[in-house]
Amino acid sequence: MKLNNKKIVCVIGPSGSGKDLICSKIKQNYEVETIVPYTTRPIRKGEVEGKEYHFISKEKMELMEQKKLLIEKRDYNTNYGIWSYATGKEAIDLSMYNYIAPITWVTYEKFLNFFSLESLALMYIQVENGLRLERCLEREKNGNKQYEEMCRRYLSDAKDFTPELIEKYSPHILDNNNSLEKTLKQVDDYLMNELRFQRKKLRKFQ
Repeated sequence: MKLNNKKIVCVIGPSGSGKDLICSKIKQNYEVETIVPYTTRPIRKGEVEGKEYHFISKEKMELMEQKKLLIEKRDYNTNYGIWSYATGKEAIDLSMYNYIAPITWVTYEKFLNFFSLESLALMYIQVENGLRLERCLEREKNGNKQYEEMCRRYLSDAKDFTPELIEKYSPHILDNNNSLEKTLKQVDDYLMNELRFQRKKLRKFQ
C-alpha cells in the first residue's frame, strides 16, 4: 500500500482503561474519522447501530470473510458463546482521512500487515489494575450487568496486556489514573505536537 500523510491512531488498553471515552473526545475535537468495526455480539444498552459497531449475524460475518472484505477478524469464546469482531476494508480510506480506533494487540498486528508503519500511530492507556476493576464494575452496574463476562474480560486482559508487548511495539503511553482532564491534556499534546493533527475550530478538549 502506498505511503501517504494520513494516519490511523490506534488506541490500545485493557477493559476499563477508558479507550472508548478517549476516542470519542478525540473525534469530538479533531478532524478525524472513526473506524466502525463489525461484531456478532448482541447490541448493549446505550449503543447505536453504525456508531460503536455494525451489529451483524454470524453468517454475514463468514460471508464477508470468504469474499476477502475484511482486514482482520477475531473470535472470542465468551460466557455467552462465540463473539466475532472484524474490520472491513471499506471502513478506511487513508487517501482522504485520519482515523481514530480503539483496538487490540491482535488487531494492531493485523494492521501492520495491511498498512505501512508510517500510517499507524499507537497509544497505550495505562491504568492501575484496582482502579480499572472499579471502573469496569461501575460500567457494568449501569449497563447490562453481565458480571461473569466482565470478570472473563478482566482476567483475559491480565494475560494479553503484558510488559513484553509494550516493549515490543513502543507505544506512546498515556496515564489515565487521575482526572479525565489530565489524560486529555496528554492526548492533546501528542496529537498536536507529534502528529500535527488539526483541531476542529481550534478549540480545546471539552
